[in-house]
Amino acid sequence: MSAPTPPEGERGQPGVPAPGREEAIQGLRSVGWLVAGLGLLVFALSQTDLGAEAIHDLLTRLSLLRLVAAFGVMSVGLGFLALRWRSLMPVDTRAIDIPTLTALLLIGTLLNYALPGPVGEFAAAAMAARRFNLQPEVALAAGIHGRFVGLAVAGVAALLLLAVFPMPVPPEYRQWIQLASVAIAIGVVALALMSAFPSILRVVSAQTIGRVRLLKALDDSVARFCEALGAVGRLGPARYAQAALWALCGHASVIGGILIAAHGIGSSPNIAGMAFTYAIATAGAVVLYAFPGSQAGWDAMFCTLLVTTTGIPLADAAALTLVVRAQQLLIVCVGALALLLTRK
Repeated sequence: MSAPTPPEGERGQPGVPAPGREEAIQGLRSVGWLVAGLGLLVFALSQTDLGAEAIHDLLTRLSLLRLVAAFGVMSVGLGFLALRWRSLMPVDTRAIDIPTLTALLLIGTLLNYALPGPVGEFAAAAMAARRFNLQPEVALAAGIHGRFVGLAVAGVAALLLLAVFPMPVPPEYRQWIQLASVAIAIGVVALALMSAFPSILRVVSAQTIGRVRLLKALDDSVARFCEALGAVGRLGPARYAQAALWALCGHASVIGGILIAAHGIGSSPNIAGMAFTYAIATAGAVVLYAFPGSQAGWDAMFCTLLVTTTGIPLADAAALTLVVRAQQLLIVCVGALALLLTRK
């Protein structure tokens, strides 16, 4: 199945300018502020007797080799995300190489840190379109479907783990889990409806932005996006099963990396609790995604659930949360490098 090749003048990025050096610097600046904030927090804790004792205890148990291995295993998950994305592109995917697609995901992650909203999604889709001669809307539609597949896999995994291995989830997070489950379910249903009946979105666009002459280009882009949604939706169960498999591999890669990191700080968490914490934190991120300061909320949830579901001390949970955040910040830095290299 092949999507139509875009005519001249329609290739490019849907709705945002091409990212470049300024966005890379902004992303690195965001990383710098986060690192500075984390550094100040660790310093403040080290000035207290309890904090100093906990930090000293962690340092005596620390294995740098295992932490480096953990960073590597967690980062492999990006390759699986690229495979998930490619598996849902309604085109001949043989010419779409995974290393390049992974680099574009790195850039997208950088831009999500550097700029408000899901700019990284649009930028990655547009750069993939230019690199592989696709319509930007096709790459974007495949990316959106892939993201919801990943969220659904994480949500189902979390609920299954909770059913098989009953864990003491704090009451304040039970409502969070329910909200995330409802949000994912609504998103999946809405995306399925738009993909099955893309004309609905097309009619809405034509009757709103299509009536404004200055927004004609945007309305045309929406029309192509509707066509792309329909093409992705018609791929069939086999391609979606393939995407779900790659999503599961990506989640397993990150969970494995976190477990290695746990042993790297001399901790032995309950494996089921660790898997549940990651899965529900990943699924719950959909609720935080659009809000400022979402990283802090995610870190707090992840750390709290680690303590309650894995049985490790608070100091170990905080250290593991810091390791996971550090790996994400490293990904942002690599994304900045990838962006600078692609702009040369």
